[in-house]
Amino acid sequence: MKIIKIGRSSSNDIVVNDVLVTRNSHCQIILDDRGIYRLIDNSLNGTFVNGIRMGKGAEVRLNQSDIIRIGNTTLPWQTYFKNTGGTEIDTRYFSPIDYQEPKKGNGFGIAALCCGVVGMFFGGFILGTLAIIFGGVALNRKEKSKGLGITGLVLGIIAVAITIIVLIFLGTMWSFLLG
Repeated sequence: MKIIKIGRSSSNDIVVNDVLVTRNSHCQIILDDRGIYRLIDNSLNGTFVNGIRMGKGAEVRLNQSDIIRIGNTTLPWQTYFKNTGGTEIDTRYFSPIDYQEPKKGNGFGIAALCCGVVGMFFGGFILGTLAIIFGGVALNRKEKSKGLGITGLVLGIIAVAITIIVLIFLGTMWSFLLG
């Protein structure tokens, strides 16, 4: 029987650097002498197997195709036992799994794009400025689609530039007509 303890601290067999993962033994994967894999959840936050949350103390039999997620991290658990014939743990695959901040939605990118497009067609200095602000926020927040934020940002810059050029032109024409 082989037992792999998974958690956030270095005392675990598999270290997962994710703030939602319990420090000491978030869960365990057990390979018994018959070649059957089982998972035991030891956490308060739960362990997800194929999207279904397990509670503390729950135990489930694993199939090779099962997907395990703890916190925001999907575990490549099958690799922990590869190339050993299922009799021992393959330590070549024991490396920390880095936590990655989940990407945010697209709200600011969409707002930037809308303000930029409307600002372009209706010559809006204010809308162009809003597009620049929203585009910058979208890029800073690392939203899912950076393209929306970048496009809105560029359209905002163009809208502001066009508005300034039109105002300079109108000011020049006005002074020419009066002068």
